[in-house]
Amino acid sequence: MIFDFLKKQKKIDSKRKLTKVMLLNLNIPEEEKALYIQAIDILDDKEIDELYEKWSNYIKNLEIKEIEDIRKQSFIEIDWLRKKEAKEKQKEINAFNFLFNNI
Repeated sequence: MIFDFLKKQKKIDSKRKLTKVMLLNLNIPEEEKALYIQAIDILDDKEIDELYEKWSNYIKNLEIKEIEDIRKQSFIEIDWLRKKEAKEKQKEINAFNFLFNNI
């Protein structure tokens, strides 16, 4: 997961670069991105650490939500398959009973 990679970063320079990369990948106007990048260059090490932690936690929450969505979707698909199998078995039983009764 991306969060695990982000969590391992200890150097401020790495955190600063990764924060810039994350900002550059946001879906916001280019002028706004440029302002954020300039602001990162001004931040001291403590502020970069705090910002990096917030980004990391945000990404962690996104990943958890995505995993939960995938899990829910999987359960929905499994439930649908089980219902479909049950209907098919019921049809087979009904067809067998029909044949058995007509013998």
